[in-house]
Amino acid sequence: MKSELEQIPGIGKNMAKHLINAGYPTIALLKGQNAEEIYFKDCRFQNMQVDRCALYVYRLAVAYVNGTITDPEKLKWWNWKD
Repeated sequence: MKSELEQIPGIGKNMAKHLINAGYPTIALLKGQNAEEIYFKDCRFQNMQVDRCALYVYRLAVAYVNGTITDPEKLKWWNWKD
């Protein structure tokens, strides 16, 4: 069964699992969150340094669910790099 998180651009089955494991199983729980904190929770859950690309996806996801994306290019996770 597909997670509702997969409605977010850049979130596939694997990244949805990361978000769920970090404590964000729904879109509602992502609203108003800090992408860096989500990333740190993901790292703690996995007990390792997760690839920073995950952080870029979390930045996109949080902006998307908060409705703050106005530039279509920001719907691509790689446009959220440092």
